[in-house]
Amino acid sequence: MIWGALAGLAATPAVAALAHRLRHAAAHLAVTGWGLLAAGCVIAGAAAAARPPAAAAVTAMLLAAFLAAAAVDAAEQRLPDLVTIGAGVLGLAALTAVTLTTGTGSAWRALAGGAIFGGWILAGALLVRDGYGLGDVKLAASVGILLGWASWMTLAAGILVSQIAVTIMLLHGRHRGQNRTALGPAFAAGALAAMIVVPI
Repeated sequence: MIWGALAGLAATPAVAALAHRLRHAAAHLAVTGWGLLAAGCVIAGAAAAARPPAAAAVTAMLLAAFLAAAAVDAAEQRLPDLVTIGAGVLGLAALTAVTLTTGTGSAWRALAGGAIFGGWILAGALLVRDGYGLGDVKLAASVGILLGWASWMTLAAGILVSQIAVTIMLLHGRHRGQNRTALGPAFAAGALAAMIVVPI
């Protein structure tokens, strides 16, 4: 309960600032988008609840941030730095604190996970034209921090699911003649799938 209160307190400024953006994004989300967001929240709650209390609070906060970023990206095709960078910095600090106090997870693995996933997407952004944007790189790094902290298997599963989802979304977007496709939902889907499927 104390960890949950501290996590909520730390996230308050980010949530307040994000609320303004979500008001605008919410007006552009279709019924399907709202359904997917609701399903994501349910899955995130289940993934967080399966972990020890301290880890559950931080996991819930980060998964909520990833879902919020995905919603904004789907509506506006833009990933806010406040969420992508904020989730990474706050997540790394909070997860390190959880590791030091409870022995759960690994802070070094979290840092490596962020570097691996973020670096992978950065390489893709540099090599593939009209693919990833810098917002995708930042979100991938933040997702990698959480997944890497949990385990190497969780990180691998999250990257695999994210890349499959990215491929499907890009093919779908090009089939519809879209010049740019919002990929934030793919990274959120990878994080949710990995955290709910891979055993603790």
